[in-house]
Amino acid sequence: MNQVDPIRDIKEIKAMYEVLSRKSKRDYLLFKFAIHTGVKLSELLNLCVVDVKGEHDDIKLYWLEDHAPSIYIKLPETLRHELSQFIAQAQLKDDELLFQSNRTLKGLSRQQAYRIIHAAADELGMLHIGLTTLRKTFAYHAYQSGISISIIQKYLGHQTTFETMKFIGISTKASKTTIALSL
Repeated sequence: MNQVDPIRDIKEIKAMYEVLSRKSKRDYLLFKFAIHTGVKLSELLNLCVVDVKGEHDDIKLYWLEDHAPSIYIKLPETLRHELSQFIAQAQLKDDELLFQSNRTLKGLSRQQAYRIIHAAADELGMLHIGLTTLRKTFAYHAYQSGISISIIQKYLGHQTTFETMKFIGISTKASKTTIALSL
């Protein structure tokens, strides 16, 4: 099995946004939602509209994973707005899948989702991009933003921090922490 990498460069993420949004709003939002939440692929492909809605029929401010209920992922306002527009324009009902096949109106298969992501990456000349890239990109950027590796580990459901570091492509040798107390 080929190893896939996170998308480390913000410019490449923005290029993926551009390519995917030209193809379809659904594809763009599938990618954007996944890299902002780190949601597992099986959950992503089975998300219903009601799963992203809050109490007042708006898009939730925070994403929660069942296995890590104490970790809240704040959804960017732009993503919340785009999801709301997409749901309204597609006239999706609460019990319908958020990311469904245009042809069958059923959930996207793993193969369809792979083709969507891989085709966009291929168009941009990006290598080692697959479906796991989405979750890895989330974890990598969470780590780069200063989130503790132990919190990311818990969120991803990994057994060890070493497993998480390997997952996001960070060498434990390259990872340095400096603590300077002045009490």
